[in-house]
Amino acid sequence: MSIRDRYPPAKLPRTHYFLTVSRGERMRALAIRPALVWAAFAAIPALGLWAGGATAFIAFHDTIVTAVVTRESEIETDYQTKLADARAELDRLSSRRLIDQDAFEGKMRDLLSRQARLEHRGAALAALATEAGADATALAQAKPKPTSHSINALTAIEAIGGAPADGDLGGARAYAPTAATPGFTAAPRKPRPLDGGSDSLSRAEPQSDHFAGELAAAASDATLDPDARIGLVGYSLDRVERAQSAVLTGVARAARVAAQHFETVIERTGLSVATLKAPEAHEAGGMGGPFIPLEAATESPAFDAAVSDAEREVERARRLRRLMPHLPLRYPLVGDASISSPFGYRADPFLGRPALHPGVDLVQSYGAEIKATAIGRVSHAGPMGGYGNAVEIDHGNGIATRYGHMSEVLVEEGQLVKPGDTIGRIGSTGRSTGPHLHYEVRIDGEPVDPERFLTAARD
Repeated sequence: MSIRDRYPPAKLPRTHYFLTVSRGERMRALAIRPALVWAAFAAIPALGLWAGGATAFIAFHDTIVTAVVTRESEIETDYQTKLADARAELDRLSSRRLIDQDAFEGKMRDLLSRQARLEHRGAALAALATEAGADATALAQAKPKPTSHSINALTAIEAIGGAPADGDLGGARAYAPTAATPGFTAAPRKPRPLDGGSDSLSRAEPQSDHFAGELAAAASDATLDPDARIGLVGYSLDRVERAQSAVLTGVARAARVAAQHFETVIERTGLSVATLKAPEAHEAGGMGGPFIPLEAATESPAFDAAVSDAEREVERARRLRRLMPHLPLRYPLVGDASISSPFGYRADPFLGRPALHPGVDLVQSYGAEIKATAIGRVSHAGPMGGYGNAVEIDHGNGIATRYGHMSEVLVEEGQLVKPGDTIGRIGSTGRSTGPHLHYEVRIDGEPVDPERFLTAARD
């Protein structure tokens, strides 16, 4: 028994798989770990999937490429569409910005034009107020009664109109000598106040410094939208325009009050305002300059009507104001003087017979100064029969004044005199019984009662 038979062959390890490969008489055993075996089995499905995918790719290559190209084309088309929309939106925003800028510039031009117009109106209104004899500043700052609610930059302000003006005066009495004039007792119309009270002139809207400062601060706030700032500026100009309208109404009322007062004084003399002619401009003083009328905006018919009314009233007051110094509406003597003989029929102091006394005798001390009672030109200076030394002054409109019995004549014929100029001194020349002034007022050569004018002079 051989050793081989006696000892059995060695057994292969159980931890490996063995693969025997024979070629002819040669045999070779390969040991394979179990992990490799399981990995090989696991790779088989993956290889199958890869093979299937490769086969499908080869089979569907053109379809897949076509789909990919189509998708890329759609993406590119969508991108181009969005890009075109973005460019269109940008163009639209640019156009809108240009439109808004043009609108903004247009609004600014309108505001500047309106501001210039309001400044022109302000200067013209100040001139009208001066002509009307009113204080433009006081009119502009006229305030209504305090309101119960507060105001701010967004509060609307309403202009408050004044009380209605007085009615027109009646027709003036025709001038003529009359014995009833000394008893004339009609009271003059009381002029309306030009300042102070809440009912004087026209009451404008509130002009508080606090409100104006608040509005200016709001308009200058850089954080506000430009349209809002323009709106505040426009609102501020609206306030100025309403204030100007109130001032214009006040100017018209002030001129109307002044004209009515002048007419009342003239009516008390017995003259007719309609028949009196105002002196030429060169007689009252030099005037000139280009004609720049006060124009109102076409969109403001109410202001236009107020302008016309104010101009009419101011012109009426201006005409009467220029006329007043040419009417004998001042006292011919300084200080008190007694009347020794009124106008009208009386017993002649020398003959004792009834006779017309064509003037009024005013008694003051010998040598007292005699004053001209209106603007005029001396038409006579010297002896005048029973008047003694006398002066006659022509005031225009057929009105003349005569001063008799002077001790001294201090003017010459042809000389231009003003109200209050000394023209002579009291004396007792001519048909006189003692020192006094014989004072006459003549209209178209006919004597009228001077006491009408002396009574009006006291107004």
